[in-house]
Amino acid sequence: MMKTRATAYLTGAACAVAVLITCTQGPAHSQSGPTPEISANSVGISENHPEVEAGLSCVDCHAVTLDAQTTATKVWLSGDYLKYSAGEGSMPREDLKKAIVGILGGRKHNRTFVLGTCINNTPLTTTADFVLDPETMTLYGMHEKGTTKLFHIRQNPRVSMNWHEEFKSWGKVLCLQVIGRAVLLEGSDPEFDTALTECIPYEELAEAMKIDPKRARAMVKAGMLMSKITIETVTVNNSAFEQNGMRKYQRWERPSATATPTTQE
Repeated sequence: MMKTRATAYLTGAACAVAVLITCTQGPAHSQSGPTPEISANSVGISENHPEVEAGLSCVDCHAVTLDAQTTATKVWLSGDYLKYSAGEGSMPREDLKKAIVGILGGRKHNRTFVLGTCINNTPLTTTADFVLDPETMTLYGMHEKGTTKLFHIRQNPRVSMNWHEEFKSWGKVLCLQVIGRAVLLEGSDPEFDTALTECIPYEELAEAMKIDPKRARAMVKAGMLMSKITIETVTVNNSAFEQNGMRKYQRWERPSATATPTTQE
């Protein structure tokens, strides 16, 4: 057997990504001659590569080692950037956590996020309201049953999220990008009831519908699913940080997530 190695370098203004694909490909020689090599690069795959069915990616057929980082973001966070030398201007982890909680509001405060999910190489973005539990750095959202994003989450729990203020000027930017892992909770799950009581502002639903809060709780538990998103990283772009001598780009990471490679921008 012969191993063929193809290395693809994807470069852009904001990132440089190296993808190493190692695949096992047929016998080295056959009656018709040497086995042709196949390759992939930033432009595409070679002409002699077998036809790729819709929905397939390299990882479905090949052993893929991915070592990627967005170098622009890395520089913004901790490299030599504007007035900051490498390693300067990063906020202490707990201070950054407090700032994130202050931006999102904590329990009983909804924030409308753009939620990104993906299955079979087909991404989807939807808007959905989430509440942050600052004790666990977990986001909880309520969703009607049967939606496409919930189908995606059941098949692929990896999610990306974004929250931002409407753009005002380059000197007043505030946005957050979240990378995390989602699970779906049924109304019969004890954690659903706990999060509904402590985090979700279901009282606002009761007030809007002019019904008793207990009835509102029962309606939510019967007709909706709850998503629980364990945050792995939060990348913040906040111009106000610069007023205190800090970089406007900061990243909070859950300790267990620091060893996980990321391709986020």
